[in-house]
Amino acid sequence: MDSKDTKHSDVELVEGRYETDSNDAKEDAIATHNIEVIVQANKPSLWSKNSLKLYFCLLVSYLVSTMNGYDGSLMGAVNDMKQYQKSFGLNGKGSSTGIVFIIYNLGQIAAFPAIGWLADGYGRRWGMFIGCVIVVIGTAVQTTANGLGQFQGGRFILGFGAAIASASAPAYVVEISHPAYRGTQAGLYNVCWYLGSIIAGWCCVGSNRHMNNSWAWRTPTVVQAAIPAIVALLVFFIPESPRWLIAQDRNQEAIEILAKYHGEGDHNSPVVQVEFQEMREQIGTSSSDKIWWDYRDLVNTRAARYRLGLVIAVAFFGQWSGNNVVSYYMPTMFQQTGIESSDTRLVLNGIYPVFCMFAAIWGATLLDKLGRRAMLMGATAFTVVCFAIITAGTAVSSTTKGASYAVIAFIYIFGMAFSWAYTPLQTLYSSEVLETKTRAKGSGLNFLFVNIAMCVNTFAAPIAMEAIGWRYYIVFIGWNCFEVFVIWMWFVETAGHTLEQITEIFESPNPVKMSLEARKRNANCDNNSA
Repeated sequence: MDSKDTKHSDVELVEGRYETDSNDAKEDAIATHNIEVIVQANKPSLWSKNSLKLYFCLLVSYLVSTMNGYDGSLMGAVNDMKQYQKSFGLNGKGSSTGIVFIIYNLGQIAAFPAIGWLADGYGRRWGMFIGCVIVVIGTAVQTTANGLGQFQGGRFILGFGAAIASASAPAYVVEISHPAYRGTQAGLYNVCWYLGSIIAGWCCVGSNRHMNNSWAWRTPTVVQAAIPAIVALLVFFIPESPRWLIAQDRNQEAIEILAKYHGEGDHNSPVVQVEFQEMREQIGTSSSDKIWWDYRDLVNTRAARYRLGLVIAVAFFGQWSGNNVVSYYMPTMFQQTGIESSDTRLVLNGIYPVFCMFAAIWGATLLDKLGRRAMLMGATAFTVVCFAIITAGTAVSSTTKGASYAVIAFIYIFGMAFSWAYTPLQTLYSSEVLETKTRAKGSGLNFLFVNIAMCVNTFAAPIAMEAIGWRYYIVFIGWNCFEVFVIWMWFVETAGHTLEQITEIFESPNPVKMSLEARKRNANCDNNSA
């Protein structure tokens, strides 16, 4: 028998075990707790050959996350450059600056109808590829701009492409990650936001120091195309999402991928069998993810509406906690404290994401241990303290030099606290609370609401900072207190639960209570086993 026949027999073996009543393993796999036991008992080595191959797949998709981080740091930095302001007749503040920033978000909003069509219709890889190619085109338009209109047009194209790629990539990461390590592996996706921010920040420092013409801002915009180009070149060297393949009735390909990356090459691995059955059960022949324009499964039940409500909350909380203002207007915030040197402000802007990235990595490793709710509530509560100190310090910084240092320190501390929880959880939590059949469309909606929130924030921030200065920060003190209350009241705990348990939780009368009780029971079981 040749290798092709052997593979076909393996597929029939795995499918047959779940399509006949003679195999007791089927009944065991369907049981929620048995699924968790099977997954935990068959965890592969983190450094096995196939695990390393999985990391490459994850890394390619992680790089998509750098695009938004790059743009956030890039625009904050070039907005502070005299060469950029001279090129387009801007002053770094006011509504004109807000419009330049917001065009990127409008492009992302405009891309929303295309997200489901590409990610569900053609696959996660094609979504990433097409999105990255569009970003490269937008970069070319933006870099060659000699007028503000062309520059804004380039930013619109950039945002359009980034939205398509950034909705496909997190869905891919969640679906390809090993179930035993999904918390950390999927949580690390958004950490790469800071990789893009770091590259942009230091590229701007170098170009500002060594170039005195428009290439001071054009150079970092050219570099903006580098990582999307790398993703576009590598994305077809990684496998398609097995969940998407099953939705297209391409079961043999899905099992091959599951066996290679989750079962150490063994088609008979219990993990492979459990995952395959779980996906088959959740992806019915009438699933709406086969119809790219059908969004009814996101709102047709109470549980679905609850899930969507959490997706929307995460989108707005992730942008309205003050981080968006810090990311885009950090040099301006430093100027308010009395730092007049543009070079010094750009250096501080470049150092900031380095600290935040390490905080985000640390947070990603604690997601399963501390839980999603505790991390979100703790980090949000701490940002209230940070903004209170930033507000008070900025108010007196013109007369008290020590206050300026305190403000700078707490801008960094705020960023680290926010990054510790929100960076790994912004994409992970919204993907976890969604059902498999609605994940791609739900991720697209998450991105839509993220950009609506950013549009409001980005346009309002420069106007508010020009009109009322440091008093604008008081808004975030009150809003973040509100966020803590909402998280405590309605956010479901997803740590320590299988996907089937999460489904049961949302269908219960009190999802928050059930999620906490189930997590406690699972923790007790783990302790007893130990």
